[in-house]
Amino acid sequence: MGLVSNFTALADDKRYIQDLREIVVNKAFLQPTDSMFTVVPGIKGGQQVAAMKGFEYVTKKSAGCGGDGISPEFPAFSQFWNPQLQEVKIDYCYTDFEQKFVQWGLNNGYDRKNLDGTALGLFIQDLVSEAIVLDMQRNLLLADKDVAALNVLTNEATYAQFYTTIDKGLIPTLSYLKTLPEFADRFVPLTKNTGAMDVQLDLPTGYAKDLYRSVVRRNYGFTGDTLLSSNELYLNYEDFITEGVGPLQSNLDTIVNGTKNLKVSGQAITPVVHYDRWRAKDFVTEVTGDDSIYLPHFALFTRKEYLQAGVDDVNSLNNIRLEYIGGKEETFWIKANYMLDFKMTNPYAMKAAL
Repeated sequence: MGLVSNFTALADDKRYIQDLREIVVNKAFLQPTDSMFTVVPGIKGGQQVAAMKGFEYVTKKSAGCGGDGISPEFPAFSQFWNPQLQEVKIDYCYTDFEQKFVQWGLNNGYDRKNLDGTALGLFIQDLVSEAIVLDMQRNLLLADKDVAALNVLTNEATYAQFYTTIDKGLIPTLSYLKTLPEFADRFVPLTKNTGAMDVQLDLPTGYAKDLYRSVVRRNYGFTGDTLLSSNELYLNYEDFITEGVGPLQSNLDTIVNGTKNLKVSGQAITPVVHYDRWRAKDFVTEVTGDDSIYLPHFALFTRKEYLQAGVDDVNSLNNIRLEYIGGKEETFWIKANYMLDFKMTNPYAMKAAL
């Protein structure tokens, strides 16, 4: 029994692993993208997305002939799709690749330079495709082309390249909208997003319940159908339910059954499972001598149809190519490409805590 630091060592001695099915791969929980976003294929760069705010107070008692009219304003918010090419380009010196992956294949008669359709090729594609989905979700949530200037990353040199893939994901979009007076009434305070890390993560009993209610209730301008939440807030609400502070039996049954669809004020909550992990790993900086996480919590009430993940083709995420490039320096490539952008198409129809 021992820790192996490199995949290579699994197959370099005696029998050990001889079939890929013998490897137990610890995969991250893969939350369906469409549980958080509406995936829109076939987007075009430069295509306008506009939303107009509704209005009222247009009816008066008639003043008879010659009465004055009114001229209501039509406030609107305009955006343009700007899809960016996402690139997966993993390369190995072919000798290194053979040492890392191909030993089983050579023992089973594979063509050492053509792994298409083989068990080993499918094994590699499966690992990479799941990593692509996690990357896409992370970017749809957190990417910001200006993130390096914000000084919020744990290590700018390491992580900036993974967070500048599109203009703005969901949370940077909300951060921008929060600065605009037009949307000031669309946000409620989230006091635990500032301060030292231990203070940020120390949520009092009922904190999430009060926060969820503040974004779900009294929304007279729109009807929402999705409540997205950071995971720590969700767990705080789950604790509130299990501690019996006015619990709903349906919520208790949900917790006992181990499913994540708790409700508040009749609205189901969708926790973004990996949000907290990404924040705690990639967005920790020092603030007045203490570590602090950049925006560790959020809650958003809106309609899922307004949270649009624009792609060129839904099948492009699974189009992973294994390529052997000969010549002086033999190289093995694992490649994939797809177009991606995010737009909150109707920012008037939301309420958020950030």
